Amino acid sequence: MSAENFGRYLTCRQASGHKTCKKDATFNQIERDMRNFQAAIGEVNGYRSNYRYSLSTKEFNQYGKCKNAVDFKACIFQPRDEIREMITRTYLYMSDKYKINLSNQEKKQMMFWNKMYAPENLECKRHAHIAKVQGNDNKFVTGWCPQ
Repeated sequence: MSAENFGRYLTCRQASGHKTCKKDATFNQIERDMRNFQAAIGEVNGYRSNYRYSLSTKEFNQYGKCKNAVDFKACIFQPRDEIREMITRTYLYMSDKYKINLSNQEKKQMMFWNKMYAPENLECKRHAHIAKVQGNDNKFVTGWCPQ
């Protein structure tokens, strides 16, 4: 989840912009949350910007082997199937833990993806490691992964 997305709900953002949030303890806690860190290809991440995720773009663009779609006019990004599982459980976790609002459409989409895309072994291992290091759980992953 981009800092733009979670920062817009904080007082520091509303008052005077993103730079002021760097001094805000809540912003820093959210920004440092390991569950929000995901590996990304810089060019693809740049195109995604802070666009909402969607399945409604019509044309896939190829960025190396990353098949994604960007609709710059509608400001939406369609991720490839292989990464939807991690996106959805990250967004649901961040929304739940930090009370970050998702639009009704976003929430429905994320819940649908959560049911449709089970975590792979790597996500389960990552989840267990973060739980040890950070000391908290992501309930959206726990139910799927073996203990």
